Order: sequence, then C-alpha cells, then structure tokens
Amino acid sequence: MTDLRLWVEFWGLALFICAHRSSALPRTEGNIVPADSASTLAFVFDVTGSMYDDLKQVIDGASRILEKTLSRRTRPIRNFVLVPFHDPDIGPVSITTDPKKFQQDLQELFVQGGGDCPEMSVGAIKRALEVSLPGSFIYVFTDARAKDYRLKREVLQLVQLRQSQVVFVLTGDCGDRTHPGYRTYEEIAATSSGQIFHLDKQQVNEVLKWVEETVQAMKVHLLSSDHENAQENTWEVPFDPSLKEVTVSLSGPAPLIELSDPLGHSVGESQGLTELLNIPNSARVVNLKNPRPGIWTLKVACGGRHSLRMTGVSSLDFRAGFSSEPVGEFNHTRERPIKGVPAHVLLKCTGLKPPGLVNNMELVSTGGRSLRTLPVPLPGDRGYRGLWAIPEFRTPSQSFFLKVSGKDADGYQFQRLSSVSYTNIIPGKKSNLSEMKGFYMLPAVIGCSVESDVPYRLRFMRSGTMLGEEKFFKSSTSAVWKIPQASGKDEGPYECIALSSAGMGRAVTQLTPSPVLKPAVNVTSSPGAVAVLSCQVEGSMSYNLSWHRAGTTLTSRSGRVRLLPNSSLEISGVLAQDAGPYHCMASNAHGDNRVVVWLLVPEAPTVVVSPPTQMFTLGAEVRISCMASGSPHPQIFWSYGNIFLTNRHRMTITEHGTLIIRQAVPGDAGNYTCLATNEAGTTSKYATLSFSERPSVSASQQTVLVVVGGDAVLQCMATGVPPPLVHWYKGKCTFNLDSFMPTPKIKSVQERDAGEYRCVAQSPAGTASATVILQVGAFPQFSESPVDVAVNVGENVTLPCAAHGFPVATVTWGRKDGRAIFSKPGSPGGALQLPSGALVIQSVWLDHEGLYICEARNHFGSIRTEARITVTGLGTSHGGPMANTWSFKRIVKRSSGGCCCVSCCPLNSRTFLRSDGGLHVDRAASEDAGKYVCTAVNLAGSANVSVTLEVNVPPEILPGPLQYIANEGAAISLSCEAAGVPQPTVVWSKVETLSRDGPTLRSDPDGQLHILNPAAEDAGVYVCTATSSAGYASREIQLSVNTKPRTVGANDYRKPLKISAEVGSEVILPCEVQGSPTPVVTWSRNGHPIPPVTAWFTVLPSGALKITDVRLIDSKLYTCLAANPAGNVSITYNLQVQSKPRIQAAPALLKALIGQTVVLQCVTQGEPRPELTWFHDGHVVGHESSFKIQAAAYTDRGTYSCVAQNNAGQDTLETILEVLEAPYFEDPGEIVMERVVNSKVVIPCHAKGSPQPKVRWFKNGLEIHLDRPELGLTISPDGALVIVSASANRSGDFKCVATNEAGSVERKTRLKINVPPEIQDDGHSVLSVVLGFPTLLTCDVEGSPQPSITWLKDNQVIVSSAQLPSFCSGSVLSEVSFVLCILSIHKVPKSIIKSIHVVLNGLILKIREYFLLITTVITTALIM
Repeated sequence: MTDLRLWVEFWGLALFICAHRSSALPRTEGNIVPADSASTLAFVFDVTGSMYDDLKQVIDGASRILEKTLSRRTRPIRNFVLVPFHDPDIGPVSITTDPKKFQQDLQELFVQGGGDCPEMSVGAIKRALEVSLPGSFIYVFTDARAKDYRLKREVLQLVQLRQSQVVFVLTGDCGDRTHPGYRTYEEIAATSSGQIFHLDKQQVNEVLKWVEETVQAMKVHLLSSDHENAQENTWEVPFDPSLKEVTVSLSGPAPLIELSDPLGHSVGESQGLTELLNIPNSARVVNLKNPRPGIWTLKVACGGRHSLRMTGVSSLDFRAGFSSEPVGEFNHTRERPIKGVPAHVLLKCTGLKPPGLVNNMELVSTGGRSLRTLPVPLPGDRGYRGLWAIPEFRTPSQSFFLKVSGKDADGYQFQRLSSVSYTNIIPGKKSNLSEMKGFYMLPAVIGCSVESDVPYRLRFMRSGTMLGEEKFFKSSTSAVWKIPQASGKDEGPYECIALSSAGMGRAVTQLTPSPVLKPAVNVTSSPGAVAVLSCQVEGSMSYNLSWHRAGTTLTSRSGRVRLLPNSSLEISGVLAQDAGPYHCMASNAHGDNRVVVWLLVPEAPTVVVSPPTQMFTLGAEVRISCMASGSPHPQIFWSYGNIFLTNRHRMTITEHGTLIIRQAVPGDAGNYTCLATNEAGTTSKYATLSFSERPSVSASQQTVLVVVGGDAVLQCMATGVPPPLVHWYKGKCTFNLDSFMPTPKIKSVQERDAGEYRCVAQSPAGTASATVILQVGAFPQFSESPVDVAVNVGENVTLPCAAHGFPVATVTWGRKDGRAIFSKPGSPGGALQLPSGALVIQSVWLDHEGLYICEARNHFGSIRTEARITVTGLGTSHGGPMANTWSFKRIVKRSSGGCCCVSCCPLNSRTFLRSDGGLHVDRAASEDAGKYVCTAVNLAGSANVSVTLEVNVPPEILPGPLQYIANEGAAISLSCEAAGVPQPTVVWSKVETLSRDGPTLRSDPDGQLHILNPAAEDAGVYVCTATSSAGYASREIQLSVNTKPRTVGANDYRKPLKISAEVGSEVILPCEVQGSPTPVVTWSRNGHPIPPVTAWFTVLPSGALKITDVRLIDSKLYTCLAANPAGNVSITYNLQVQSKPRIQAAPALLKALIGQTVVLQCVTQGEPRPELTWFHDGHVVGHESSFKIQAAAYTDRGTYSCVAQNNAGQDTLETILEVLEAPYFEDPGEIVMERVVNSKVVIPCHAKGSPQPKVRWFKNGLEIHLDRPELGLTISPDGALVIVSASANRSGDFKCVATNEAGSVERKTRLKINVPPEIQDDGHSVLSVVLGFPTLLTCDVEGSPQPSITWLKDNQVIVSSAQLPSFCSGSVLSEVSFVLCILSIHKVPKSIIKSIHVVLNGLILKIREYFLLITTVITTALIM
C-alpha cells in the first residue's frame, strides 16, 4: 500500500509539473560575436520562370559583392545563405562559409515554370531569418507579392529578435499595391529598416551595385521614415566624428535628395557626394565619405508613397533591451516591451567613452514623428560599462523606433536610431488544469501551470475558499496543491486563479476519488483443474467490478468461464491457452481502477532449434539458436554427446539460448542437443554440425586430343568435404554432358566440340575450377601425291607429297627395297625433303632408280603412296683416262677400260655415276654443296679435277603475322623473314603505288619494313618478295592505320574559337571529325561533361552540339573531345551569347528649370556591353551612361537620343528636353488703379516664362470665371483683364496669377471705380417750417469715393462734411445721412437756400436747392 501511495504521488507531480515557455525569456549573451565576420548575407530568390533575367544579374553581381566585401579590412560577413522559393516549395536552403560555394549554388539555381503570381515569399524570408546570424543583410528578389502573408507576425517577431535588415528588390507586384500580400512587404521593410525598390528587370544590376557598398561592418542607423503620400520633409541630423561615411536612400516616385553641411552649403558631386543608385521614378541613393562633424540638413521629396533611410559607418552604436523592472545586466532584458506594463529600457552603448553622455532617448514613429522624449540619467559609473538605464515609462501602442542622442567624449552631438522598430508583446496568462482522478485514501495532487510575461499572484480555491496562502511568481511556472489522503469529502471542483497587472487567468478541475483495488494474487492451476481468480476493493464506496481478457469483457455466469456471485472469475477444466493476464476493473461514477491477475498453467517446454543442420568451414563462427516456450518459462541447456556444455574459450551460450562456437575446427562436427526444462517437464532437440572443406579440383590431362567421330573423355579430380558436385561449362554456358561426374564422355566428337572446358566443383564450402582444352584431330590425307617419273642421269627430280590432318601429319620417305634415301653427311650426291614434304633428288644416278614410298603419319594413323623413278641416258665409255671427270668423296670404279661406268647401279639413293664419268646428284640439297674431286686412273697413270658445287635453295618466307594495325605517328615494323640459298633479297611493294618514300619508309637486310611515321595513306596491302637465283617467294601483309581524329574545317584549334549567338536563338557548335576508327565525340562545358541529351543540349549524329533557346548564362567555354585509339583532338568554342541592347524605358519628355542640373539616364542591358552615344538634335554630345547638363539653358532644349549599340544590334531612346522658366513680370504694374464708372478698365498681367504662363484672375480671393460673356469681363492675349464697362461693384482687390510647369507668380492690383455723386431727389424741394422750431434738410447722396458735402445758404457756405462734427449758427451736418439740422429757424428777409454743392475731389458734381417758407403760426412762406 505504501508503494502504491508513493507511485500515485509521483505520477501526479510528474503529470502537472511541465516545461513552460515565456516570450519574455532573458537574452543569453555568452561570447559576444565580434563585429568582424558577424553577419550573414542572405539572398531569398524567386525561381519562377519569369525571374530568369533577374537571376542572371544576381549571379554576375554576387561575385562583385563578395569581392568588395572580402576586400574590406573589417569583414562584415561570416556566412552566406541562399533560400530559393517556388510555389509551393521553399528550399533547399544552402548555408556555407565559402564564397565560391555560394556563387556555385547561385549558378546552379534553375528557374522554371510560372504559376500564379503570388509566391511563398514570406515563408522563405522566415526561413532565411531562422538560419541567419543576428544583424544580417537579407535581400529578397521576386516579381510577385506574397501568397503566405499570414506568416507576417512571425516574421516581424523574428526581425525584432534577429535585428536584421530585409530589403526587397521587386521587378513586379501582381499589379495591386493595396493587397495585404504587398503591404506585408512594406511592414517587414519598415520594421527592419529595410526598403522596397521597384525596378524593371534590367535594373537589378544597378541595385546590386548599391548592395556592394551597403554590406559593411559597423553599420549604424541615423534616420528612418515611411510616408503614405507625396510630401517634402526637412531633417536636421547631427554628424559626429566617428561617422566615417553616410548613406541616404530614398525609395519612391520622383525621389529628390538635398544634403547641406553645417555651414548651410549644399553638398554635391564636387564636395564628395557620390550617387550609388539612381533609378528614375523609383529610387535614389547617395553616399558621403568622411563628413564634417556638425548639424547637417537633409531635405527630401517624393511624388508618392516613399521610404527614407539614413545609415552610416561608425563604431558608436547602441542596443536596447526592455524589462518590466529595473535590471543591471543586459542579458536580463528582452527584445520587446510588454503591452500595458511599464517598461524599463537598458541601453548598451559601444564606442562611447566618458566623458561622453547619452542625454535623451526619443520614441519615434515609423513616419519619423516624435512620440515621446525621455531624459537619460547619468549612471553611477558615469558610463564606463556602457550601460544606461531609462526609468519606467509607458510604451505607445503603435510600432516605434528608439532614437538615442547625446555628446561624445569631445563634446560633439551624436544621434543613433535602433536598427528595427519595436512593437509590444501582447501579455497573456494561460492557466492549465485537467480533470483529476484521485484514489481513495491515497495522496492526490492538483497541478496548475501558468504562462505569463509579467509577474503574477497564484492561488488555489475551492467553493469560494482559498486553500493555503497566495503565492507570488515573476515568470511562467507550475504549482501544485497536495491532498495527503483523498476521500469522499475531498471530491469536487478546484480552481486555480492567476492575477497580474495585465488581468486574470483561471482554470477549474474536478477531483473524483475512484475505487482502490488491493494488490492482485496470481493463481497457478494445472491443466484440467478449476481456477478461481479474485480481486478485492478497499473502502466502502459503491462500485462495479468487471473482468477483461484480451480486450473482451467476460460477462457469462455459466459455462467453463463464468462470474461467481462474489464477482470472482471461475475457470473450469483449465487449458493451456487459458494462461495469461486477466484484468479486474472496479469503477464508479468518479473513475475506475484496475489490477492484473495472472493465471499460470504449467506447460511442458517446446523447443525449436535453428538451423537443425549446418555446415561450417575451418575457423568459421557457428551459431545455433534454441528457442523454448512453456509455463513457467523453461531453462535451457546445451550438450554435446553426453557432456553438458558451459561457456569456454571458444564456446558461449547466450542468455537467450544461442550456442556460439568460434574458430571452429573439424572436431566440432557432430550432434548438439538443446534441452529445455521446467516444472511441467523436459524437452530436447538436436542440431547437426558438419565440417566442410573448400573444394579442390585438378585436371588429369589439361589437353585432350580426339579424332573426329571418336569419343572424348574429360577428366578432373575434385576433392572436398562434403564431396563437391561437379559441373562442366564451355564458355559461360553449362555444357550438357552425359552426367555430372568428374569424368564425362563426349561421344562422336566433331570439330565444333573443340575448345576450352571448365570443370567447376561446388559445395557449401565454396567453389573451385580447372580447365581442360579439347582438341579435335583428323586422320592424315594426301593433298598432293607423287607419280612415276623417268629422269636422265645427272638431272634433278622432285617427287611431291603433301598431306593434311590434325595434328599436322609428318611426311617421311622410304624405298621399297629398304635402301636409304638420304645419304650420310659428307657422302656425294643426295636427296632432301622440302618442308612441304616433297622429295628432291639432285643429280640422279643409276642407284636412284627404284620404288619410293611417301608416308604421312600423325596421332591417329598413317597413309602411304608410291612412285617409281626410272633412270635413263646411260652409255659405254671409250678411251683412256679422262682429265675432266668427277669424283665425289673418292668414289671411283677401277676397270681396265678406264674411267667408265660398266653398270648402272647408283652409288646411293640420290647420287649416280654416269657412263661418261659424270657424277649425278639427284634432288640436290644444301648439304650436297662442297668441293668435288674427280680422279681418273689407268695403267698409264692418273689425273684429277676439282669441281665446287653450290646448291641453291629457293627462297622461303618464314611464318609471321599477316595483318598489322598501326597508330598514326607511332612507328611500326612489318616483318618478312626469308630463308634460302643464296640468301634471298627481300623487296617490298604495295598493291597500290607507294604514296610516300624517303625517310618515312625504310627496309633492312633482315626483311623488315619500318614505317617511321604511319599515316592514313600508308594503309593497304603490302607484298613482301624474297628473290634469289634459286627462285622467289612472296607474301601479302595487310596494314591498317588508326588515324588520329582530325577536325574538318578547323585550321587552328589550339585557341578557343569565338562564336556569337543571340539570346533565344538556336546555336550549333560544329564538331565534324575524321579518323579511323571513327572517333567518339564527347562535349564538356567549363570542364563539366554535358550529357548527350538534356533539356537544352543535344549532341547531333555529326558530333555537333545543338543548344536550343540560348540564355545569357550559356556564355561559357564548350569543348568537343574526339578520341580513338590513335589519339584525340579537341576544339574549344568560346560561346558569347549576345543580346540586343535594350534601353530601359524612360520618360519621353523631360522638363527642367533654367539653371537646374539635368541628368539624362540611359540604362542599358545587352551582351556584350553596349557602346553608348548621346546625340543632341543630331550632334554627338557624349558616350557615358548618363549625360549631365550642369546648368540648363534655353540652348539645351531639344531632342536627346541615346543610341546603344553592340554586335547584336542597337536600340535608341529619345527624350525631349524642355527647359522651363518660372513666370515673371517685366514691369511692376500699378498697385492701385482708379477709374470712373462706365469707363473701360484694363488691368495688365503680361507675364513671361517658358512655357508661356497661363493666367488666372482672382477678385477678393475668389477666382473669376469667364464662362459668362454677359459679365463684361475678358482676358486679352497678353493676360490682361479687360472690364468693358466699369461699374461700382467692380471695385476690389484683383490678383493675377501666372502659372506654368516651372512655378507661378502673382501680382495684386486694387481697383477703385469712382462713381459721380448722385443726390436722390424725393420731390420735396419746397419746405414749410415754423419759426423757432428745428428742422431737417436731407441730402441723400450716392457716389464713390464718399462724396464731400457742402451746404450753402444764399450762396454762402454754412457747413461742410469736412467740419464734422461742428456747430455753426445753430446748424449741424449729419455724417450718416447728410442731413442739415437747423436747430432754430430764424426769420430772414429771403428765406431761400439756393443751392447745395456736392463736391467730389474738388469738383461740383451735383446741386440741389431747397426753398424754405418760414412762417409764424399762421404765416405762409412763398417759394420763389
């Protein structure tokens, strides 16, 4: 029970205490990676078919980038990454530290297919970020927007984690820059301080040139700004002395960059400003080396959505880390702040030494707008550690950059921007609880795992009551609540609650105690008995009990296997197959518990030995497996004979029962017994080991000679253990003999049966073989037989006799009478046998007459033929001694008649003494040569004469090769060895006339013809003729000459042949070669073999290489190698793929202001690089890619043509330059114009400019529209506003605005329309007034300007408007209504006011008269 309790407790703890992950993990900083070689250069490349031109430029540009990067003193790149992508695949990813391998990987990229415009670009960027080092340079090349833009969030997090820059080089965007797939690019670029460059496909190379300059170590960021609309901005940026160079890049339509130094002077090319990139209407990048320290001014403008980046090269930089509370170590910070949690920032500055200070940290929006500025306190160590802490603050909800500013040790201001923008981590807590199953009266563990980015408090609750104390945790963790002994009262729900400043997380679990079973008791039962299996439940809770076996529930209450009322399981008549595990499960509504009860049925062992028989060789290792089963599991023993085996130096018995015998010897053969035993019995099996010896075979007779039709017996002796099985083979095929016995018989042998026979002996121990050569022979047969001949004494005679057969028959001669034919050496006369078998008798004598027998004999028998020689021409000699008679070895006949032949008997078989005393030698042989002495003797004395005999042997050419094969140029000798007496002279001739002589052909006395330098014309049939005085012999010899391969039509193939081809065309590189035998042609490209047939390359039957759809990357060296036994030859072609010049489209019309610098770009692409020529109205003005006009003047306007020309063609770009001048006025004009009503008014606006300005008129700020003629307003051709008839309401402020493309100018004129005064006459000129009472005399006047009014009485001025306010004689003149107020009427003699003068500008314009009738109360005034 204790063990179970401990096990349950351990299981509960292990279930809930798990690893957790926090996005706010502290950063790890072990060995800080040095700036040298600390970054990755990554190319993320779209390999769809439309990116072919881009790939070509990237391959070319990569070498320049690598060369420039590796040449820098401080190398910024440690490794290189290439990530190709093509929907739906990404990769394979290439990572290498070898620049050459990186270039090779680029060259092996294969663009293919097309597909949908969106591509899996974001996933590829993600893969590049994952494998790249921090602070890396990632360049994305594609012509499509992103298809997988939903991965944006993950990529942005990786950008912020890696602090890497992502730059997009786009040659297309699927036509919609508002799509999320494109906007994702903008967000990634903005976050990483990268940019997007929109280019034509021919402009990729221009961006790569910029990349050469920007991939640098110690790169720092100074300014970053992204804007949605066209606008102009001015920035002030402090440059400190550590800035070695500054780069400004502006991406957007119509980019304009102006940079001014601290003195306010604009910086241009002459001041060191270098233009790194200028793509019209897309991007511009400038660079300045070693700028002067101080406050610089940057002014930029763009015609639409744009992004601005300013970077530099400096050792002074910073990194920022965020934390939720103050920390003192940078590795305790995280990369991003947490939303809603006050942030602390720790700055890690490099290159800033005291007394240098960090003064402020500014939060800046992606648009460059300041969000908040925080002062940076001076640390206690005054910055010696480079760590500057910023107190707690709240981060904005939007993404932001950190801009740090301060002063360096020399007091110069500096400013740095974070390399990426930051976004807040959205905090969250995730509390996990699962349903718990407790066990009755055993420990229970309730676990709760929490994931949180901020500190939190954790508590366990049950039924609203907190269990234990609340705990505080700073980060993600797991906690448990332990219940020592679970019972019914502990059943119910449990709650885990986590609280933090970001909110609350909670999780609920249910504890349900389950029944507990007592440990099981296993049961052993013999076969046929009754077995009862039981299990017991602890506790008093209700439960259900069930039994299971092999996944089947046992529910039967009858039969051999049944459930008893007490829930035990009874098995009657136990069988062996009943043995095994039985599962007892107790369950209730809260769970279940189970134990396993084993039924053990003793079973006698069964044994399987493998292999049962086995053969072994000397020194081999033998293994015999013994697998035994039974119940209980049996023990295994091995025995050999009556001896039980144990582990010895050569024998081992493994724990699984395998017997191993090492270094086996013949004595190990025999029967081995495996014995398995248990309490139910014992069983054994044996295995037989047999020793085997490798077969040995030998041929009793290596060569067997059998006559045609006879029987051949091939014998070979084979030995081995066991005796090997013998097979006979002829060649590679089994020869079907009568049997497989070692001594087979071939009956009725024919010539086709001759050959090599192999006797192969096979056994399990191995194989051996021997060879027997069967030769099929034939009885001799005469091919030429001798015939009877009659011959005169002293003549030569030849008896032919030639025979054939196999083996070659031996021809011998004999005489019927048994006399020797051939004389002993030194005897006169003689016979010889020629190699052909013929018998030659020289100088026939009488004794040569007889019957001659020719016998031909070989192994299989002999044959004979006969021929008779009859000697004629003998007579009787008369007279005494003869002085000139012959003597051969003192062969003399003494007779009284002198030296004469008295009988015709020969001296030997070939030598006869003629009747006239002559010596006849028949069939003279070489041994007959010598000095002969003839001695004549009679009674009177003797005489002798000496004769020298020379025997001439006809020439014979000895056997030798009849066919020779020579390699061209390799000396060869043709052999013609001849024999004969005298020694023959060998002469060589050719069936065809010898085409060459001299030193190349030479023969020697031995008969050999030496060909020192064989050539094709030397091949043919040569005739060797051996000639002497005895005759001649000849032989034909065939000479074949293997000629070296030769190219047809190529005179000098030692240098590469240049071949030009246009892109997209079909090219055939010829390789027509001749040689004997026909050469084998192979092709290679830059040393790499080209298969005979590929997608682009085909080797034609003529040997030529056909390249279809030639591409620029096919510009390589192609080598054709033709080889045969005589040698080889190669031709190398330098294929230069040319493309017609293509000039990047540019505006057909370009406009510039007078005095402005104008740069006309001519961006071209073509192979070879096109030559450029600029024309201005047909006159050559330049040859560079850009034509610069420093200060545009009117004479510079016109048509400019850029002509790009190479061997493939030419292209022309025409641009019309219009030189613009902003509008201006030659004369200042009138500021104020005064005119009289109804007069014609002309307000001039004669503006000049180029183009002619358009004039618009405004009155009182509102534009005057002239679409209504009835208004009486027109504009003259010179822009003047004409008022046909001026009215009072035409007065006002008029503005003339002259506008053209270069700008605008305006001029204001105030028009005053003077209207003559007009007095409104109300018809009351006669007024009756009462004496002594006040009265009013009105004078309603209209006019412009305001009229001045004078009242006169009896031609005497009484008051004027100039006297306001005044009182004169009791009269008042009202300013408003021009009313004369007579305060008191006095009686006058003539009460007439004759006139009122209304004066305008000193002129009397209108008079009105009043007649006053002054009366008393009843008096009447008369009007005169």
